[in-house]
This record gives sequence, C-alpha cells and structure tokens, in this order.
Amino acid sequence: MESSAGYVYIIGAGPGDPELLTLKAERVLHEVDVILYDNLVSDELIEQFDALKIYTGKRKDKHHFEQDAINEEIVFHAREGRKVARLKGGDPFVFGRGGEEIAFLRKHGVAYEIIPGITAAHGASAYTEIPLTIRHISSSVAFCTGHPLDKIHVPDADTIVYYMVASSASEVAKALIKKGKEEKTRVAIVQNATRYNQKIFAGTLGELKNKDKKVVSPALIILGENIKEFIEEYWFEKKKKVLIAGDGAGKYESGEYVVVRYPCNESHSTEREGMLKTVDDPVAETMLLFPDKYAVRYFFNYLAGNNVDVRDFVNTVFCPAGIAASAELLKHGVLPDLCFDAVTASDIVMEITELGITGESILVPCPGSVDEQFVNELAALNNSVTLLDVSVHDTLGEAERIDLDFIDEIYFSSPSCVRSFSALYREIPENIVVMTADARTEEEYTTLFER
Repeated sequence: MESSAGYVYIIGAGPGDPELLTLKAERVLHEVDVILYDNLVSDELIEQFDALKIYTGKRKDKHHFEQDAINEEIVFHAREGRKVARLKGGDPFVFGRGGEEIAFLRKHGVAYEIIPGITAAHGASAYTEIPLTIRHISSSVAFCTGHPLDKIHVPDADTIVYYMVASSASEVAKALIKKGKEEKTRVAIVQNATRYNQKIFAGTLGELKNKDKKVVSPALIILGENIKEFIEEYWFEKKKKVLIAGDGAGKYESGEYVVVRYPCNESHSTEREGMLKTVDDPVAETMLLFPDKYAVRYFFNYLAGNNVDVRDFVNTVFCPAGIAASAELLKHGVLPDLCFDAVTASDIVMEITELGITGESILVPCPGSVDEQFVNELAALNNSVTLLDVSVHDTLGEAERIDLDFIDEIYFSSPSCVRSFSALYREIPENIVVMTADARTEEEYTTLFER
C-alpha cells in the first residue's frame, strides 16, 4: 500500500442549521488545510473556515466533481502532506457515500478518521416536533431512499423516513400506495430541514397523491402514526427569522429569533470598491505584501479560483509580515523574499520606512476590511498601492441567495452591507421589518431601496 504524510477527516456537517455542527468537527475544520464540501453544506457554515475550499457539489454554472474525481482529489491533497476535510451534509454514513470514500482511502494507504454528523431525519424530527419513536405508537424506525420510484422499499417499521425525494410528492405517494401502504397512512414532507426556510406538509398519503407539487431538494418524507403529534405552531416555526447583513447577531435573543447571516465584507470607506482590482498583469507588480497569514491563505484561494498561476509572479518580491504569515507562505511552497518582523499595520509602515522602500508597485491581498491609514501611509512613501480583493466570496462564487419569503426582519450593520445586499436583491418585500445600525446606514438603505 502507498503511504501518505497527509491525513483525511470524513465529516458530517449536519442537516442544514450551521449551529448543529459538532464541536469536534468545528475544531478540525479550523485546523485543516483543504476542505472539499458538497451542495448540502451552506455558505454560512463554510465561510467560518480559512482552509482552501473546493466545492464538489452541483450548482448552476459551477464545476461539478463526479464521485471518482472527488476520491482522487482527496487522495491528491493527502499525498501532498495536507490535512484534508471531506465535509458532507448530514452524516457521512447515512446515504452520504462515506463508505465509498474510506474504501478508496484504504486502497491508497491514506490515514483517516470519521466525525459523525446529525443526519437529516434526526434534524427534521427535532425541528418539527415529530418524534421518530414514541411510546405505544412507534417503537421502530427505518431509513430508506425515495428513488427509484419502481423500487421503493416499504419495510416493516412503525416509522419510515425516505431520503432524497427529488421527484414529485404525488408520484412518491402513489408508489408507496402501490407497494401496499394505505391511503390513510399519515405522512409529513419536510423541506430544508433545520434551516430558516424549513417547510412542512402534513396529511395522509391519499391527500398527498392528489397534490400536484414538486418536493424541493433537500427534502425527506416521514410516514407513520407519529405524525399525529405534529402541531402547526411547533417551536421552530414560532421563532421570527431575522437576516443579519454584516455584524449584529448579538442584538437578537436566540429564544425568539432564528438568525440568518448574510456575510458582508465591511469597510470604513465608501471608496473601497475603487481601491480593489484583479490580477491582470502579475509582472507589473514589484512587491506582494501580506499583512497576516489570512492574506496569504486567501491569496492562494484567489489564484486557484481564478486560474492564476503563482509562477506568473516570477519578478515579484513576496513579503510576509510576521512569523505566522511566513509559515503560511511556506505551506504553499513559496520562500519569502523579504520578511517583516512587524505584525501591526503601523509597525509594518515603520519597518518599510526604515528599509527605504519607496517607488515600488505594492499589491496587498485584502481578505477583509480596508485599513485606509495603512494604505495612505504606504502611498505617502511614494509607493503605488493596490488592494487585491481576495475575500471569501471570490472563492465561493455568488453568495447563497436568501429566500426572502421566509424572512420577518432584516438588520443592516453598515452602508457597505446595504450596497452588498442591493447587488443581489433589487427590492425588499413590504412585510419585512428593516432595521439599520445608524443614520448613515439608514440613508444608504433609503437611497437604494426607496422605502
């Protein structure tokens, strides 16, 4: 068998609510170098981590890996000596193909471990108040797939949960009735279980078979008399859904609200957009200045996501600030040309001044907000300073769109968050309450949305 210096974690991300990630999974995801994640892992969850992120699922206009390619990609990064996380929705061993992936890892001698996640059935049960087992009603549970329709299993269990119901609900109901289930059998369909846009239909198979409605993925169907425990105002439904654009989640009590995060790259300047650029001509840059390790990490994410080769910067001086940034650069196989001891913006400028660095074209990868004073002080030394936007959205692509039909309130924490939001949403429904952090944010909101 082939040996590997790397290590692989097969991790369950849970059914959708980012807070249902286990403590162990969260710790490991902060430690790994690469995360390969699928379509059922939300942007809100994946954006918390700084590793190189590789999307392996299937979305419109996004690259899609077949399972064999995913297996090869995992092994490739492990052989490079990296810590790799394969992050999958739900639990990797419940219809998650985790077994196939560890078989491939065994074959290639790659060390690994499995971190379980909350599977969709458990999440849906808890977030709808439909118990999978309940005394005198259900003492057995079976998990099945809902396709293909002509081969649906109907095991002898009090409660049956059907995963991956991607066809029309009526056709699934008809298939189950054809297999012997009575039309009076109680049924519940749960779409987007545990997420802010969770939706439920509860009734009977007979009612469902005549309901011309597609089941939106991700969704599952629960069958059994335990459905009679379902109530319209279950605990999750009672909570208001508030969309936080930027910071401000602490303003809302978790007992009353479900917080939906809309990540914004906040800045202190309305001129930020004009200060950013893409790498059109790497040769034109004489110095790459990395203020911290995150600038290094996001810079290489940016290169991978935009098909830019680091070797194109052959005449560029790589300058990390601090030991952590230097170590991060070495992880990517690049030896620093000039290392700054300083770690704060003002100290970096002081060190550059002492070294007499002037008249240079300096490119600063910027994974977050802009420090205007830092930029101005570098420019005051007669340097041409350009910020390269390498924020997480450049790696992940367009932000996951929020279904505003499920939102009760929106909170904007800054003018830049209003602008970011307006780029995707031209209007906000009248029934949504809008709150802003201050007068400037309110003015920006009024200007852009004219409410």
